[in-house]
Amino acid sequence: MKRILITGSASGLGLSLAKKYASEGWSVCLADIQDKEGVKIASQLSEEHGNDCFFQHLDITSDAQWQELVAIISERWQGLDALINNAGVAATGDIDTFSLKDFQWTVDINLMGAVKGCHVCVPLLKESKGLLINVASMAGLLHMGSMSAYNVSKAGMVALSEGLLSELDPYGVKVSVVCPAFFQSNLAKSMRSDNPDAAKIAAKLHAGTGITAEGIAATVFEDSRKGKHTILAGTRLSDRIIWRLKRYLPGVYLSMMKSNARIQFADKNPTWTSGGI
Repeated sequence: MKRILITGSASGLGLSLAKKYASEGWSVCLADIQDKEGVKIASQLSEEHGNDCFFQHLDITSDAQWQELVAIISERWQGLDALINNAGVAATGDIDTFSLKDFQWTVDINLMGAVKGCHVCVPLLKESKGLLINVASMAGLLHMGSMSAYNVSKAGMVALSEGLLSELDPYGVKVSVVCPAFFQSNLAKSMRSDNPDAAKIAAKLHAGTGITAEGIAATVFEDSRKGKHTILAGTRLSDRIIWRLKRYLPGVYLSMMKSNARIQFADKNPTWTSGGI
């Protein structure tokens, strides 16, 4: 029996990952704050696939709830073969107008929630020589303006994963970090922003990509098993080109980012001229 814990698995990408792993014969612990949906999905997966799939309420910012969950898994499964730190939130806003409270909220969930998961679950993964998969974002690699909180949280996830790649290699633990761009999800629903229209704009961008959570889940399943570290699932060719531009021609990349920021600024401030900056 292969055993996996997936956070944020009652909806969105987490749900697609849970369905994919269950369909491949894995027993799945669905961890989320959405109790009603989580219980329902776990029951459906168990009935459909005959695996031991169960739900556990988890606020990933809570040390006590992480400890409780690991104790439950250790007793129920006597171990763990994979952890996917997937739960996360979206945030946009300029550095001087986005509230510090919301900035902290973003980092606490997106980064520290994963740190806490790694802290308590890695001992089990060392025993099983298992898989650690952190879901970051293309925002962890490419840092657009007016997204400081989200950029910081996801770049931190990339850095955490890269460090753990070497740290856990002697124990036989494979570490992957997933960096999707916009895909069809419900991430915009919980978004915090200094722009009242941000959630509508983000939802439109997510819906219009044609990239699905199911497709990303399938790629994650295959690539992580092969030991691939950076998984660019759910990214367009243009995203990959810009990422490579940043790596090999950083000066050109930064000039392009500044130009893009000026265009956005001009759109929001029609009376502004280039001489005014």
